[in-house]
Amino acid sequence: MDETGSSPLEAVALLMLLVLPIAPALGLYQHLSDSLAAESIARHGLRSAVLSKEKGEVPRQLGAVLESLAASWGKSLGGYELRCLSDCRDSDILSLEISIGSARAIQSAGLEPR
Repeated sequence: MDETGSSPLEAVALLMLLVLPIAPALGLYQHLSDSLAAESIARHGLRSAVLSKEKGEVPRQLGAVLESLAASWGKSLGGYELRCLSDCRDSDILSLEISIGSARAIQSAGLEPR
């Protein structure tokens, strides 16, 4: 019985078995990173909108606030949508939906009467 083998071939085969699971793990890491960033941006963006609300209207500079939050995460903002349950007046529900990559996050808050 001959015990000589091809070490380079065995090394390549072993490396392929070790490296193969890394690609899906990197994809999962990217999705989790996008999800965490979207949740954080939605939460802080909605907080900014609620706290800087003037004269019953949501601030118009929300897009700039969201862009700066996305830049601080090193992400590109895919889009956002700000919705109110009725007319964005006092005692209404405000909802902000953010998309980053394949991740989406929605945060909601109640507007208190002034």
